[in-house]
Amino acid sequence: MNILKRIIFAVGLIIPTTIATAQSKAALTIGDTAPELKYAKWIKGTPVTKYEKDHLYVFEFWATWCGPCKAAMPHLSELAKKYEGKVTFTGVNIWEKTGDKPYESSLPAVTNFVKSVGDKMAYNVIADNNEQHMANKWMIAAGQNGIPATFLLKEGKIIWIGHPMKLDSIIELSIAGKYDMEAFKQEFNGSKVRTEAMMAKFKILDPMLKAVKAKEYTKVLAIIDTLDLSDQMIAMQANSAKITALYALKRETEAMSFSQGWIKSNNGFSGTVAGIIIGTEGLSRKSYLYAAELGNSALAQEGIVKPLVYHFIATAYDKAGDIKNAIISEEKALQTAKEALKEGKFIGSILDSTVTEFEAQLALYKKKL
Repeated sequence: MNILKRIIFAVGLIIPTTIATAQSKAALTIGDTAPELKYAKWIKGTPVTKYEKDHLYVFEFWATWCGPCKAAMPHLSELAKKYEGKVTFTGVNIWEKTGDKPYESSLPAVTNFVKSVGDKMAYNVIADNNEQHMANKWMIAAGQNGIPATFLLKEGKIIWIGHPMKLDSIIELSIAGKYDMEAFKQEFNGSKVRTEAMMAKFKILDPMLKAVKAKEYTKVLAIIDTLDLSDQMIAMQANSAKITALYALKRETEAMSFSQGWIKSNNGFSGTVAGIIIGTEGLSRKSYLYAAELGNSALAQEGIVKPLVYHFIATAYDKAGDIKNAIISEEKALQTAKEALKEGKFIGSILDSTVTEFEAQLALYKKKL
């Protein structure tokens, strides 16, 4: 994944991702035998070839672009050390953004990621295959549409599915023989029914999403005009698609006006708008400077990965033809990236290769002066 896409997914300056449409009714549930383990590569650790009696197995699903996944890695590493000999932990890489390329084309980047984070990911790691067996036969089959997601197995059966940060107490109860799997199964199945009902309503977005993918932007706008936008989540996707279409059609004045109105009512979408602008070629200087402005405003937000935001801002200035400010922002990106590595911050988001890329980009900007 190139650096701009990594920024888009890592810091919230995102090109809107499609909400998963309703799947067929999820069949995999608590108490079922776990599906087969099939993967492209066992990247790190010792392969699991069988499930030992009275031993627990954790399979945690993640992706390199997923901030919460990376935030959970140190905690999972601590648990792996704490329960060594009793619990085996395996990170399962899925859903990398490969576009039209086979899933296994992501292997070099995923392998480099795992190597770069080192002991912050101190457990087994595997990567999904081209059939995306792990994503489809485990996650989707169990009605799990988001990551991170963790499966806990005992005697080869799934006894718990949930967020990795909730794993501690479940492991303790399981080891002590006090975990009530049947009670959790009822809770889990009820949650699945509610999730399936919620996802079903997003089917109305399918024609719009199909038109976006086909780059039929005039059609996108026509479809949006027919939608009932009273639901906030439906409106969010429609607004993102509308801004994407307007900028793609170079209707920049209209796009900026609509974007400003949307952001005014909900500042959380400023990153979405900025990502759309930067991802669109051939726009005016005014539009790219607007993206830089949105990026600068994001610096005050909590939890952002500042080196990536500074790099994003530099990209916006460069596209606007403001090389001086592009250099200033890229220098800040490089400085904060080096500091982050030294301090162990932004695990998985800032790697040694990130610094190298920032240095190379800064050199390119300086050549433009």
